[in-house]
Amino acid sequence: MPPNNAATLTALIDHWRPETHSFHLQTGEMTVTLQDMAMITGLPIDGNPLCMNTDSDGWRAQMHALIGMVPPEPREPEAKHKKKERVADYVC
Repeated sequence: MPPNNAATLTALIDHWRPETHSFHLQTGEMTVTLQDMAMITGLPIDGNPLCMNTDSDGWRAQMHALIGMVPPEPREPEAKHKKKERVADYVC
């Protein structure tokens, strides 16, 4: 994955319009497409969606077999009152 460019990310965030889900730039509107995300992340966009239960043992090995990478181990929560986030919350 390419390194993040903080100045560029900040500039893009400043131009994001959540009501239209697009960036408003001097040259016009720009929307990030599914194909853009495939190019950026290197993940395939054709075929069946990736759906799995992350509560079972071995899901990381399954993820590695399917897409060739796994998410990093979760960090310990900073506060007890924060909602615990899981990969399953973001994966279909």
